[in-house]
Amino acid sequence: MGLIGELSTQPYGEIRKAARKEIVLGAGLRQRGATAITVQILDLSTHGFRAATHLELPEGTDVWLKLPGLETWHSRVVWMRGHLLGCEFVRPLHPAVLDMMVGKIAR
Repeated sequence: MGLIGELSTQPYGEIRKAARKEIVLGAGLRQRGATAITVQILDLSTHGFRAATHLELPEGTDVWLKLPGLETWHSRVVWMRGHLLGCEFVRPLHPAVLDMMVGKIAR
């Protein structure tokens, strides 16, 4: 019996579903039933984001990200290290939306 697979060249713990775009962007982030706070988005992909925040959020916490010009986007905390937060979108962003966000920042 043979196995079919794919060899990753990414370091352990760095496997990503999509390429990240490095950006610096202010956005709103809120937990269920809470008021949004401002966070700094440091990178963004179709599947998630990394942000700087003063909040301490446990893994698995549902949060909603409000990017400028877009509706709020349901996300889930995947990791928290110090003041950095990594979240995965429950429903991925369309690639055109990601390109639009990155394009706005580049102007």
